[in-house]
Amino acid sequence: MNPKLALKWLFWRYQKSQLGAIGEYSNVSILADIRGDKKNISLGNNVTICKYTTLEVDPSNNDKSKIIIGDNTLISSFAILRTYGGTIQIGNSSFVNSFSVLYGHGDLIIGNGCLIGPQVTIVPVNYGLQDRNIPFRQQTPTLKGIIIEDDVWIGAGVTILDGCTIGKGSVIGAGAVVTKNVEPYSIVGGIPAKKIRMRE
Repeated sequence: MNPKLALKWLFWRYQKSQLGAIGEYSNVSILADIRGDKKNISLGNNVTICKYTTLEVDPSNNDKSKIIIGDNTLISSFAILRTYGGTIQIGNSSFVNSFSVLYGHGDLIIGNGCLIGPQVTIVPVNYGLQDRNIPFRQQTPTLKGIIIEDDVWIGAGVTILDGCTIGKGSVIGAGAVVTKNVEPYSIVGGIPAKKIRMRE
């Protein structure tokens, strides 16, 4: 075997061995960027982590900072998952498309069978802005968290902000900015997102 390929293969094996759990038939690309407290990353069975994906667990909060990905879920190339002290949990048979950014500050819970389009940003934190004499990063943030229930389809370029629950079976139209809860089986779109109609 080519020495460079052998070295890459050894590094890949080492990186996989550092994970907290990895199920049967799961595939982590040798080009995935896995950082931080790797033992707090758990992958179910038949999970695919594509090349150039970033999984980063903040080591400053070991008890809470985790990435948990369920069975048969695929995280596509160039997606970024960063915990920032919280938990990112993705259920079974879900899909995160390329260039999406998922943060975990106040906890992000994604259910089963969810489709997350490309360039989606999900941010379970909001910086304080009450005192203009204090820089944003020094003010107390909200950390309400975000819950995305089962069988949700999130279109390309959507932004979901802290404190939202996205109800089961709902659809978020491309480019929407979600600032409040979305009821189950509804279709929403726009900035800010508003209900267009219910799914029949």
